[in-house]
Amino acid sequence: MKSLLNMKYRPREIAEEVGFSVHQVYRVYIPLGCPHLRDERRHIWINGKSFAEWYVDFYKKRRLQDNESFCLTCRTGVEKINPKRHKDNNLIYDISFCPGCGRKLAKIVDRVK
Repeated sequence: MKSLLNMKYRPREIAEEVGFSVHQVYRVYIPLGCPHLRDERRHIWINGKSFAEWYVDFYKKRRLQDNESFCLTCRTGVEKINPKRHKDNNLIYDISFCPGCGRKLAKIVDRVK
């Protein structure tokens, strides 16, 4: 992200510069609200500096409490409700459900050596 300049990039150029797929720009970043412009021919232009700032802010590291799991649908940490503890080989994890959307959530609790 630090290599992006304060200039307009096409989605393919920004994908090559950062190192991800151009499809990821169209399918993930633009629908999530990355800053972009469309010209009169409907071509998409993304300012490199604005994109880098948006990316760092949108994908900032989140710390969860012990009683929370991360919901990918709601994109936030939610409290575990009636977690059930499971053990699979060396892994101990809790399974619960998101109170907002009902998605099944898993959080690793410990690893047994």
